Amino acid sequence: VAPVRRAGTKDNAEFAAIAALVQDWDSIANWLVEALFADDVARRAFVAVGEAGGVLDTALSLADPEAREFLERAAVADLDGDPIREACTLIAAATRRALARHRTSVTDDDLATFRDLRLLLEDLDEPTSADVAAEALLVWLAQLAEETGEPRD
Repeated sequence: VAPVRRAGTKDNAEFAAIAALVQDWDSIANWLVEALFADDVARRAFVAVGEAGGVLDTALSLADPEAREFLERAAVADLDGDPIREACTLIAAATRRALARHRTSVTDDDLATFRDLRLLLEDLDEPTSADVAAEALLVWLAQLAEETGEPRD
């Protein structure tokens, strides 16, 4: 079995999204929720930035040491990608993780919902429908987190 390769912080979507968040809050803040972050350090960094309303100095003072270091790197990272594209990547990954977790307990009522979610995942790749699909998936992820009582996915 091949070992699982974890993406380094310089090249993963979670890091890119946090970098965009601390460098240009308005470009991505509306597209991020806590449930999108699978990496605990990235999630804690996101929470700190959110609690600080996007003010980096405040976020650094709120963050634990690991999250603070993550935020410091993100603040000076050279961004190449589109912030919304990074958000869509996170939304797609979080949706796939949630679907995989619920795969074993699917009811007949869930089948139509899961089909719709998979179609929305495909729509994330279409420029004309990505915004609508991302918003719908974020709503579903938030509802799922509320139902399960989990602060993240």
